[in-house]
This record gives sequence, C-alpha cells and structure tokens, in this order.
Amino acid sequence: MGETVLVEGKVTDAIKLIQKLDAGGDAPSMAVWYFYDDADEWRLLIAGPTFDTLLPKQEPVAYKKLVEALASLSLSSLSISDLKLVETKSPLAKSLGHLIRTDPTGITQAHFINTTLNRIFIKEMIILRSA
Repeated sequence: MGETVLVEGKVTDAIKLIQKLDAGGDAPSMAVWYFYDDADEWRLLIAGPTFDTLLPKQEPVAYKKLVEALASLSLSSLSISDLKLVETKSPLAKSLGHLIRTDPTGITQAHFINTTLNRIFIKEMIILRSA
C-alpha cells in the first residue's frame, strides 16, 4: 500500500458522502481514493455532471456543496481537505471508465497498486464509483 495507509474509516465515510450527494441530486459519476506519491497523501477525487457545470469558474460553489454534505453527516474521519473536485473530462476520470464501470449509483471498492492506465502511472487507488 501507499506510504501512508488509508484507514477503513475514511473509505466508509467516503461511501456515506457519496450516498448523501446521490440523495441530494449531486451524484458523482466518479469517486476514487487516489494516493499522491509525491505529496505522500490520499485524496478523494470526485467528479460528476453537477460539478462540471460549476468548474472551474464557480469552484467555490462546487466545494460548498461538498461542505454542506459533509456537515450534514458529521463524519469523524473525513474533512474537506481530503477532497478534490475534478472534471469528468480529466484524463484520469476518462481513463477510469475504461478500467472499471459501476452502475450510476453503485459503489465498489476496487483496489489498484502500481498500475499504468493510458500512460498515467497510479501508485495506488481505490475506486468507489466509476459510472
């Protein structure tokens, strides 16, 4: 696993966040825990049509949606600093659709280590959704 181990509580809390976003009409089409080797940290990458309409010009509004969802859940192991919004047209988001596909509201826990995907080297990631 990555130098910094991702604890199960963060994965569980991320799933709760995804489900909350689904219920609020902001369903992400991609949610993946991604290990940034150069920074030695995990980030939950989230992408979806709702966020695409706000990024990049209205980025604060997009993050406000995440903050509100987090606040309503009172999650202990997940904070806004763990999250990163990306556009569905980003190279990683587009590539993940070719690797694994979930139902639009499905959740999985597909774990990949030292993987190259469309010339993108991925040290470690856990895909929760890739619709």
